[in-house]
Amino acid sequence: MIVSKLALVAGTLSTVTLGRSVLYDETQQILEGVAPTDFKCDLPSVLDPSKDGLPAARDIFSSDEALQLQVKRHATIVKIPSISYDDSGEPGEDDRWQVFFDLHRALAALYPNVHLRMDRETVNTFGLVYTIKGTEPALNPIMLAAHQDVVPVNAVFTWKYPPFSAHFDGQWLWGRGASDDKNSLTGLMSALDTLLANPQWVPRRTIIVALGFDEECSGRRGAGYIGKFLEERYGPKSIDMILDEGGMGLQLLGNDTLYALPAVMEKGHVDIWLELYVNGGHSSTPFPHTGIGIMSEFVNQLESNPWNPKLIKGSPIYNHFVCQARYSPDAAPNITSLINKGDLSALTEELATIDRATQYRIQTSQAVDYFFGGVKINAMPEYIKIGVNHRIAPQDSIPAVKANILKQLQPIVKKFGLSVTAFKGEDNNPDFELYENIEDGDIDPMYEVEYNGSLILTSSQATLVAPVSPTFGPVWDTFSGTIQHSFAFEDGKVVPVGELMTGNTDTRHYQNLSHNIYRWTPTRQGHTANAHTVDERMDMFSHMEAVRFYYDVIRNFDASPVAAFQDQSNIGEL
Repeated sequence: MIVSKLALVAGTLSTVTLGRSVLYDETQQILEGVAPTDFKCDLPSVLDPSKDGLPAARDIFSSDEALQLQVKRHATIVKIPSISYDDSGEPGEDDRWQVFFDLHRALAALYPNVHLRMDRETVNTFGLVYTIKGTEPALNPIMLAAHQDVVPVNAVFTWKYPPFSAHFDGQWLWGRGASDDKNSLTGLMSALDTLLANPQWVPRRTIIVALGFDEECSGRRGAGYIGKFLEERYGPKSIDMILDEGGMGLQLLGNDTLYALPAVMEKGHVDIWLELYVNGGHSSTPFPHTGIGIMSEFVNQLESNPWNPKLIKGSPIYNHFVCQARYSPDAAPNITSLINKGDLSALTEELATIDRATQYRIQTSQAVDYFFGGVKINAMPEYIKIGVNHRIAPQDSIPAVKANILKQLQPIVKKFGLSVTAFKGEDNNPDFELYENIEDGDIDPMYEVEYNGSLILTSSQATLVAPVSPTFGPVWDTFSGTIQHSFAFEDGKVVPVGELMTGNTDTRHYQNLSHNIYRWTPTRQGHTANAHTVDERMDMFSHMEAVRFYYDVIRNFDASPVAAFQDQSNIGEL
């Protein structure tokens, strides 16, 4: 009999167990204090900033001259290959970070008024924090965020234009980072530089700009340090509003309704790593399965058992479709009908079949993204490592993800008689029941096979599902009212509504700074393309709209009397 040698080591325990189905339908926390039936998608008032007497955004940023200036600025920044790598060392130890000094010099040259009137501080060498103090200390600051780094480029020859050429074709600016996230970086800095060019404009409210430098590899060195730096200076929950990249941009349905879809929460995140140590040998006399074969069985098992989708009433995605059913009922008649009927189960099924982007806003994702094994074609590998990326939906949790991995792993462990050490010394571990007496596995050769396999499971980048930022109250009303003004169009309606972000941003490191965190890149769907892949590009006419919005939102928050959102009792948390 092949006996599984399970040596599973737990840390902090939850109620999820191995030996029964993972409870996909259990939530980490229900939307506390939120009454789902109360949401009707009523809109706050449009907020026009013109009372401050400054020139209108459309007058400043609509000319061809303004476009060409933005092309020059954006191209200068995109040409700088400020890449962050997963295997980067610490600043000062890894020379690949040095290029960020070039980016800092470019920012100083492109935005002289920002550098003249704002205090510029570096955090952990390459993180940038700009601050201009307001004249009224009773008003809490606002914070505008972006990240300086971009993902690496593979296969340069497959690009239409070289990835760091910043080619402009009259509409699109091409290059790595043109969309993610130098679009936001250029836009924010341009709006601020325009405001600060007017010596008569002195903000009432302190304005902070936070620019991390390793968002593309979790933000630990950049935003991780910046978040702590700002919390020490201002205290917890001291910033009225944080605006960072993300969300779902602007979506036009029909010809008369434009939906603005900022993310008011993010999915959780955890990467699970499996390392298998197993007997090797000459390939001319192989085992029935090599180590790669064993790990491949686990990959197949995992991919054959995806997580179940679930739509939570009152959640951001649910509220998004409440708005759509109200203002664009004919855009998706089935969804409108199901919303009106309150048929959550059928609505979940409908949404999960629209496309991947919609499916994974209501479902935990799992993706085997890393597979390493083998050193020579005639030698059975002795060490194999795989990595599984998870983005965790609100109804699930990190302990549930770990428990599911163990559940799916169990038949392979049994089959090959592997010893297992799982998540030793980690937090967010499941409570699991071990099955020590396991029946014979499926391998039944006529001779004894001793794989002598040892499997070690660890996790990294554990990030809890983010709290839900409010979509009511004075901070949201200012934010929403500005969006409605900046993107207003003739005979049309602009509908801002919160959404969920499937990925993670630098805001994971800013949670302690504010209750009001909005992740939104204000560009239209279809006007930015291919972030993180070949031929990334940005429609510069859409970029100009983003600059206009940043210009307006800074002004409206500066004019707003709200100091802080005092009553936090009804903020939803998952």
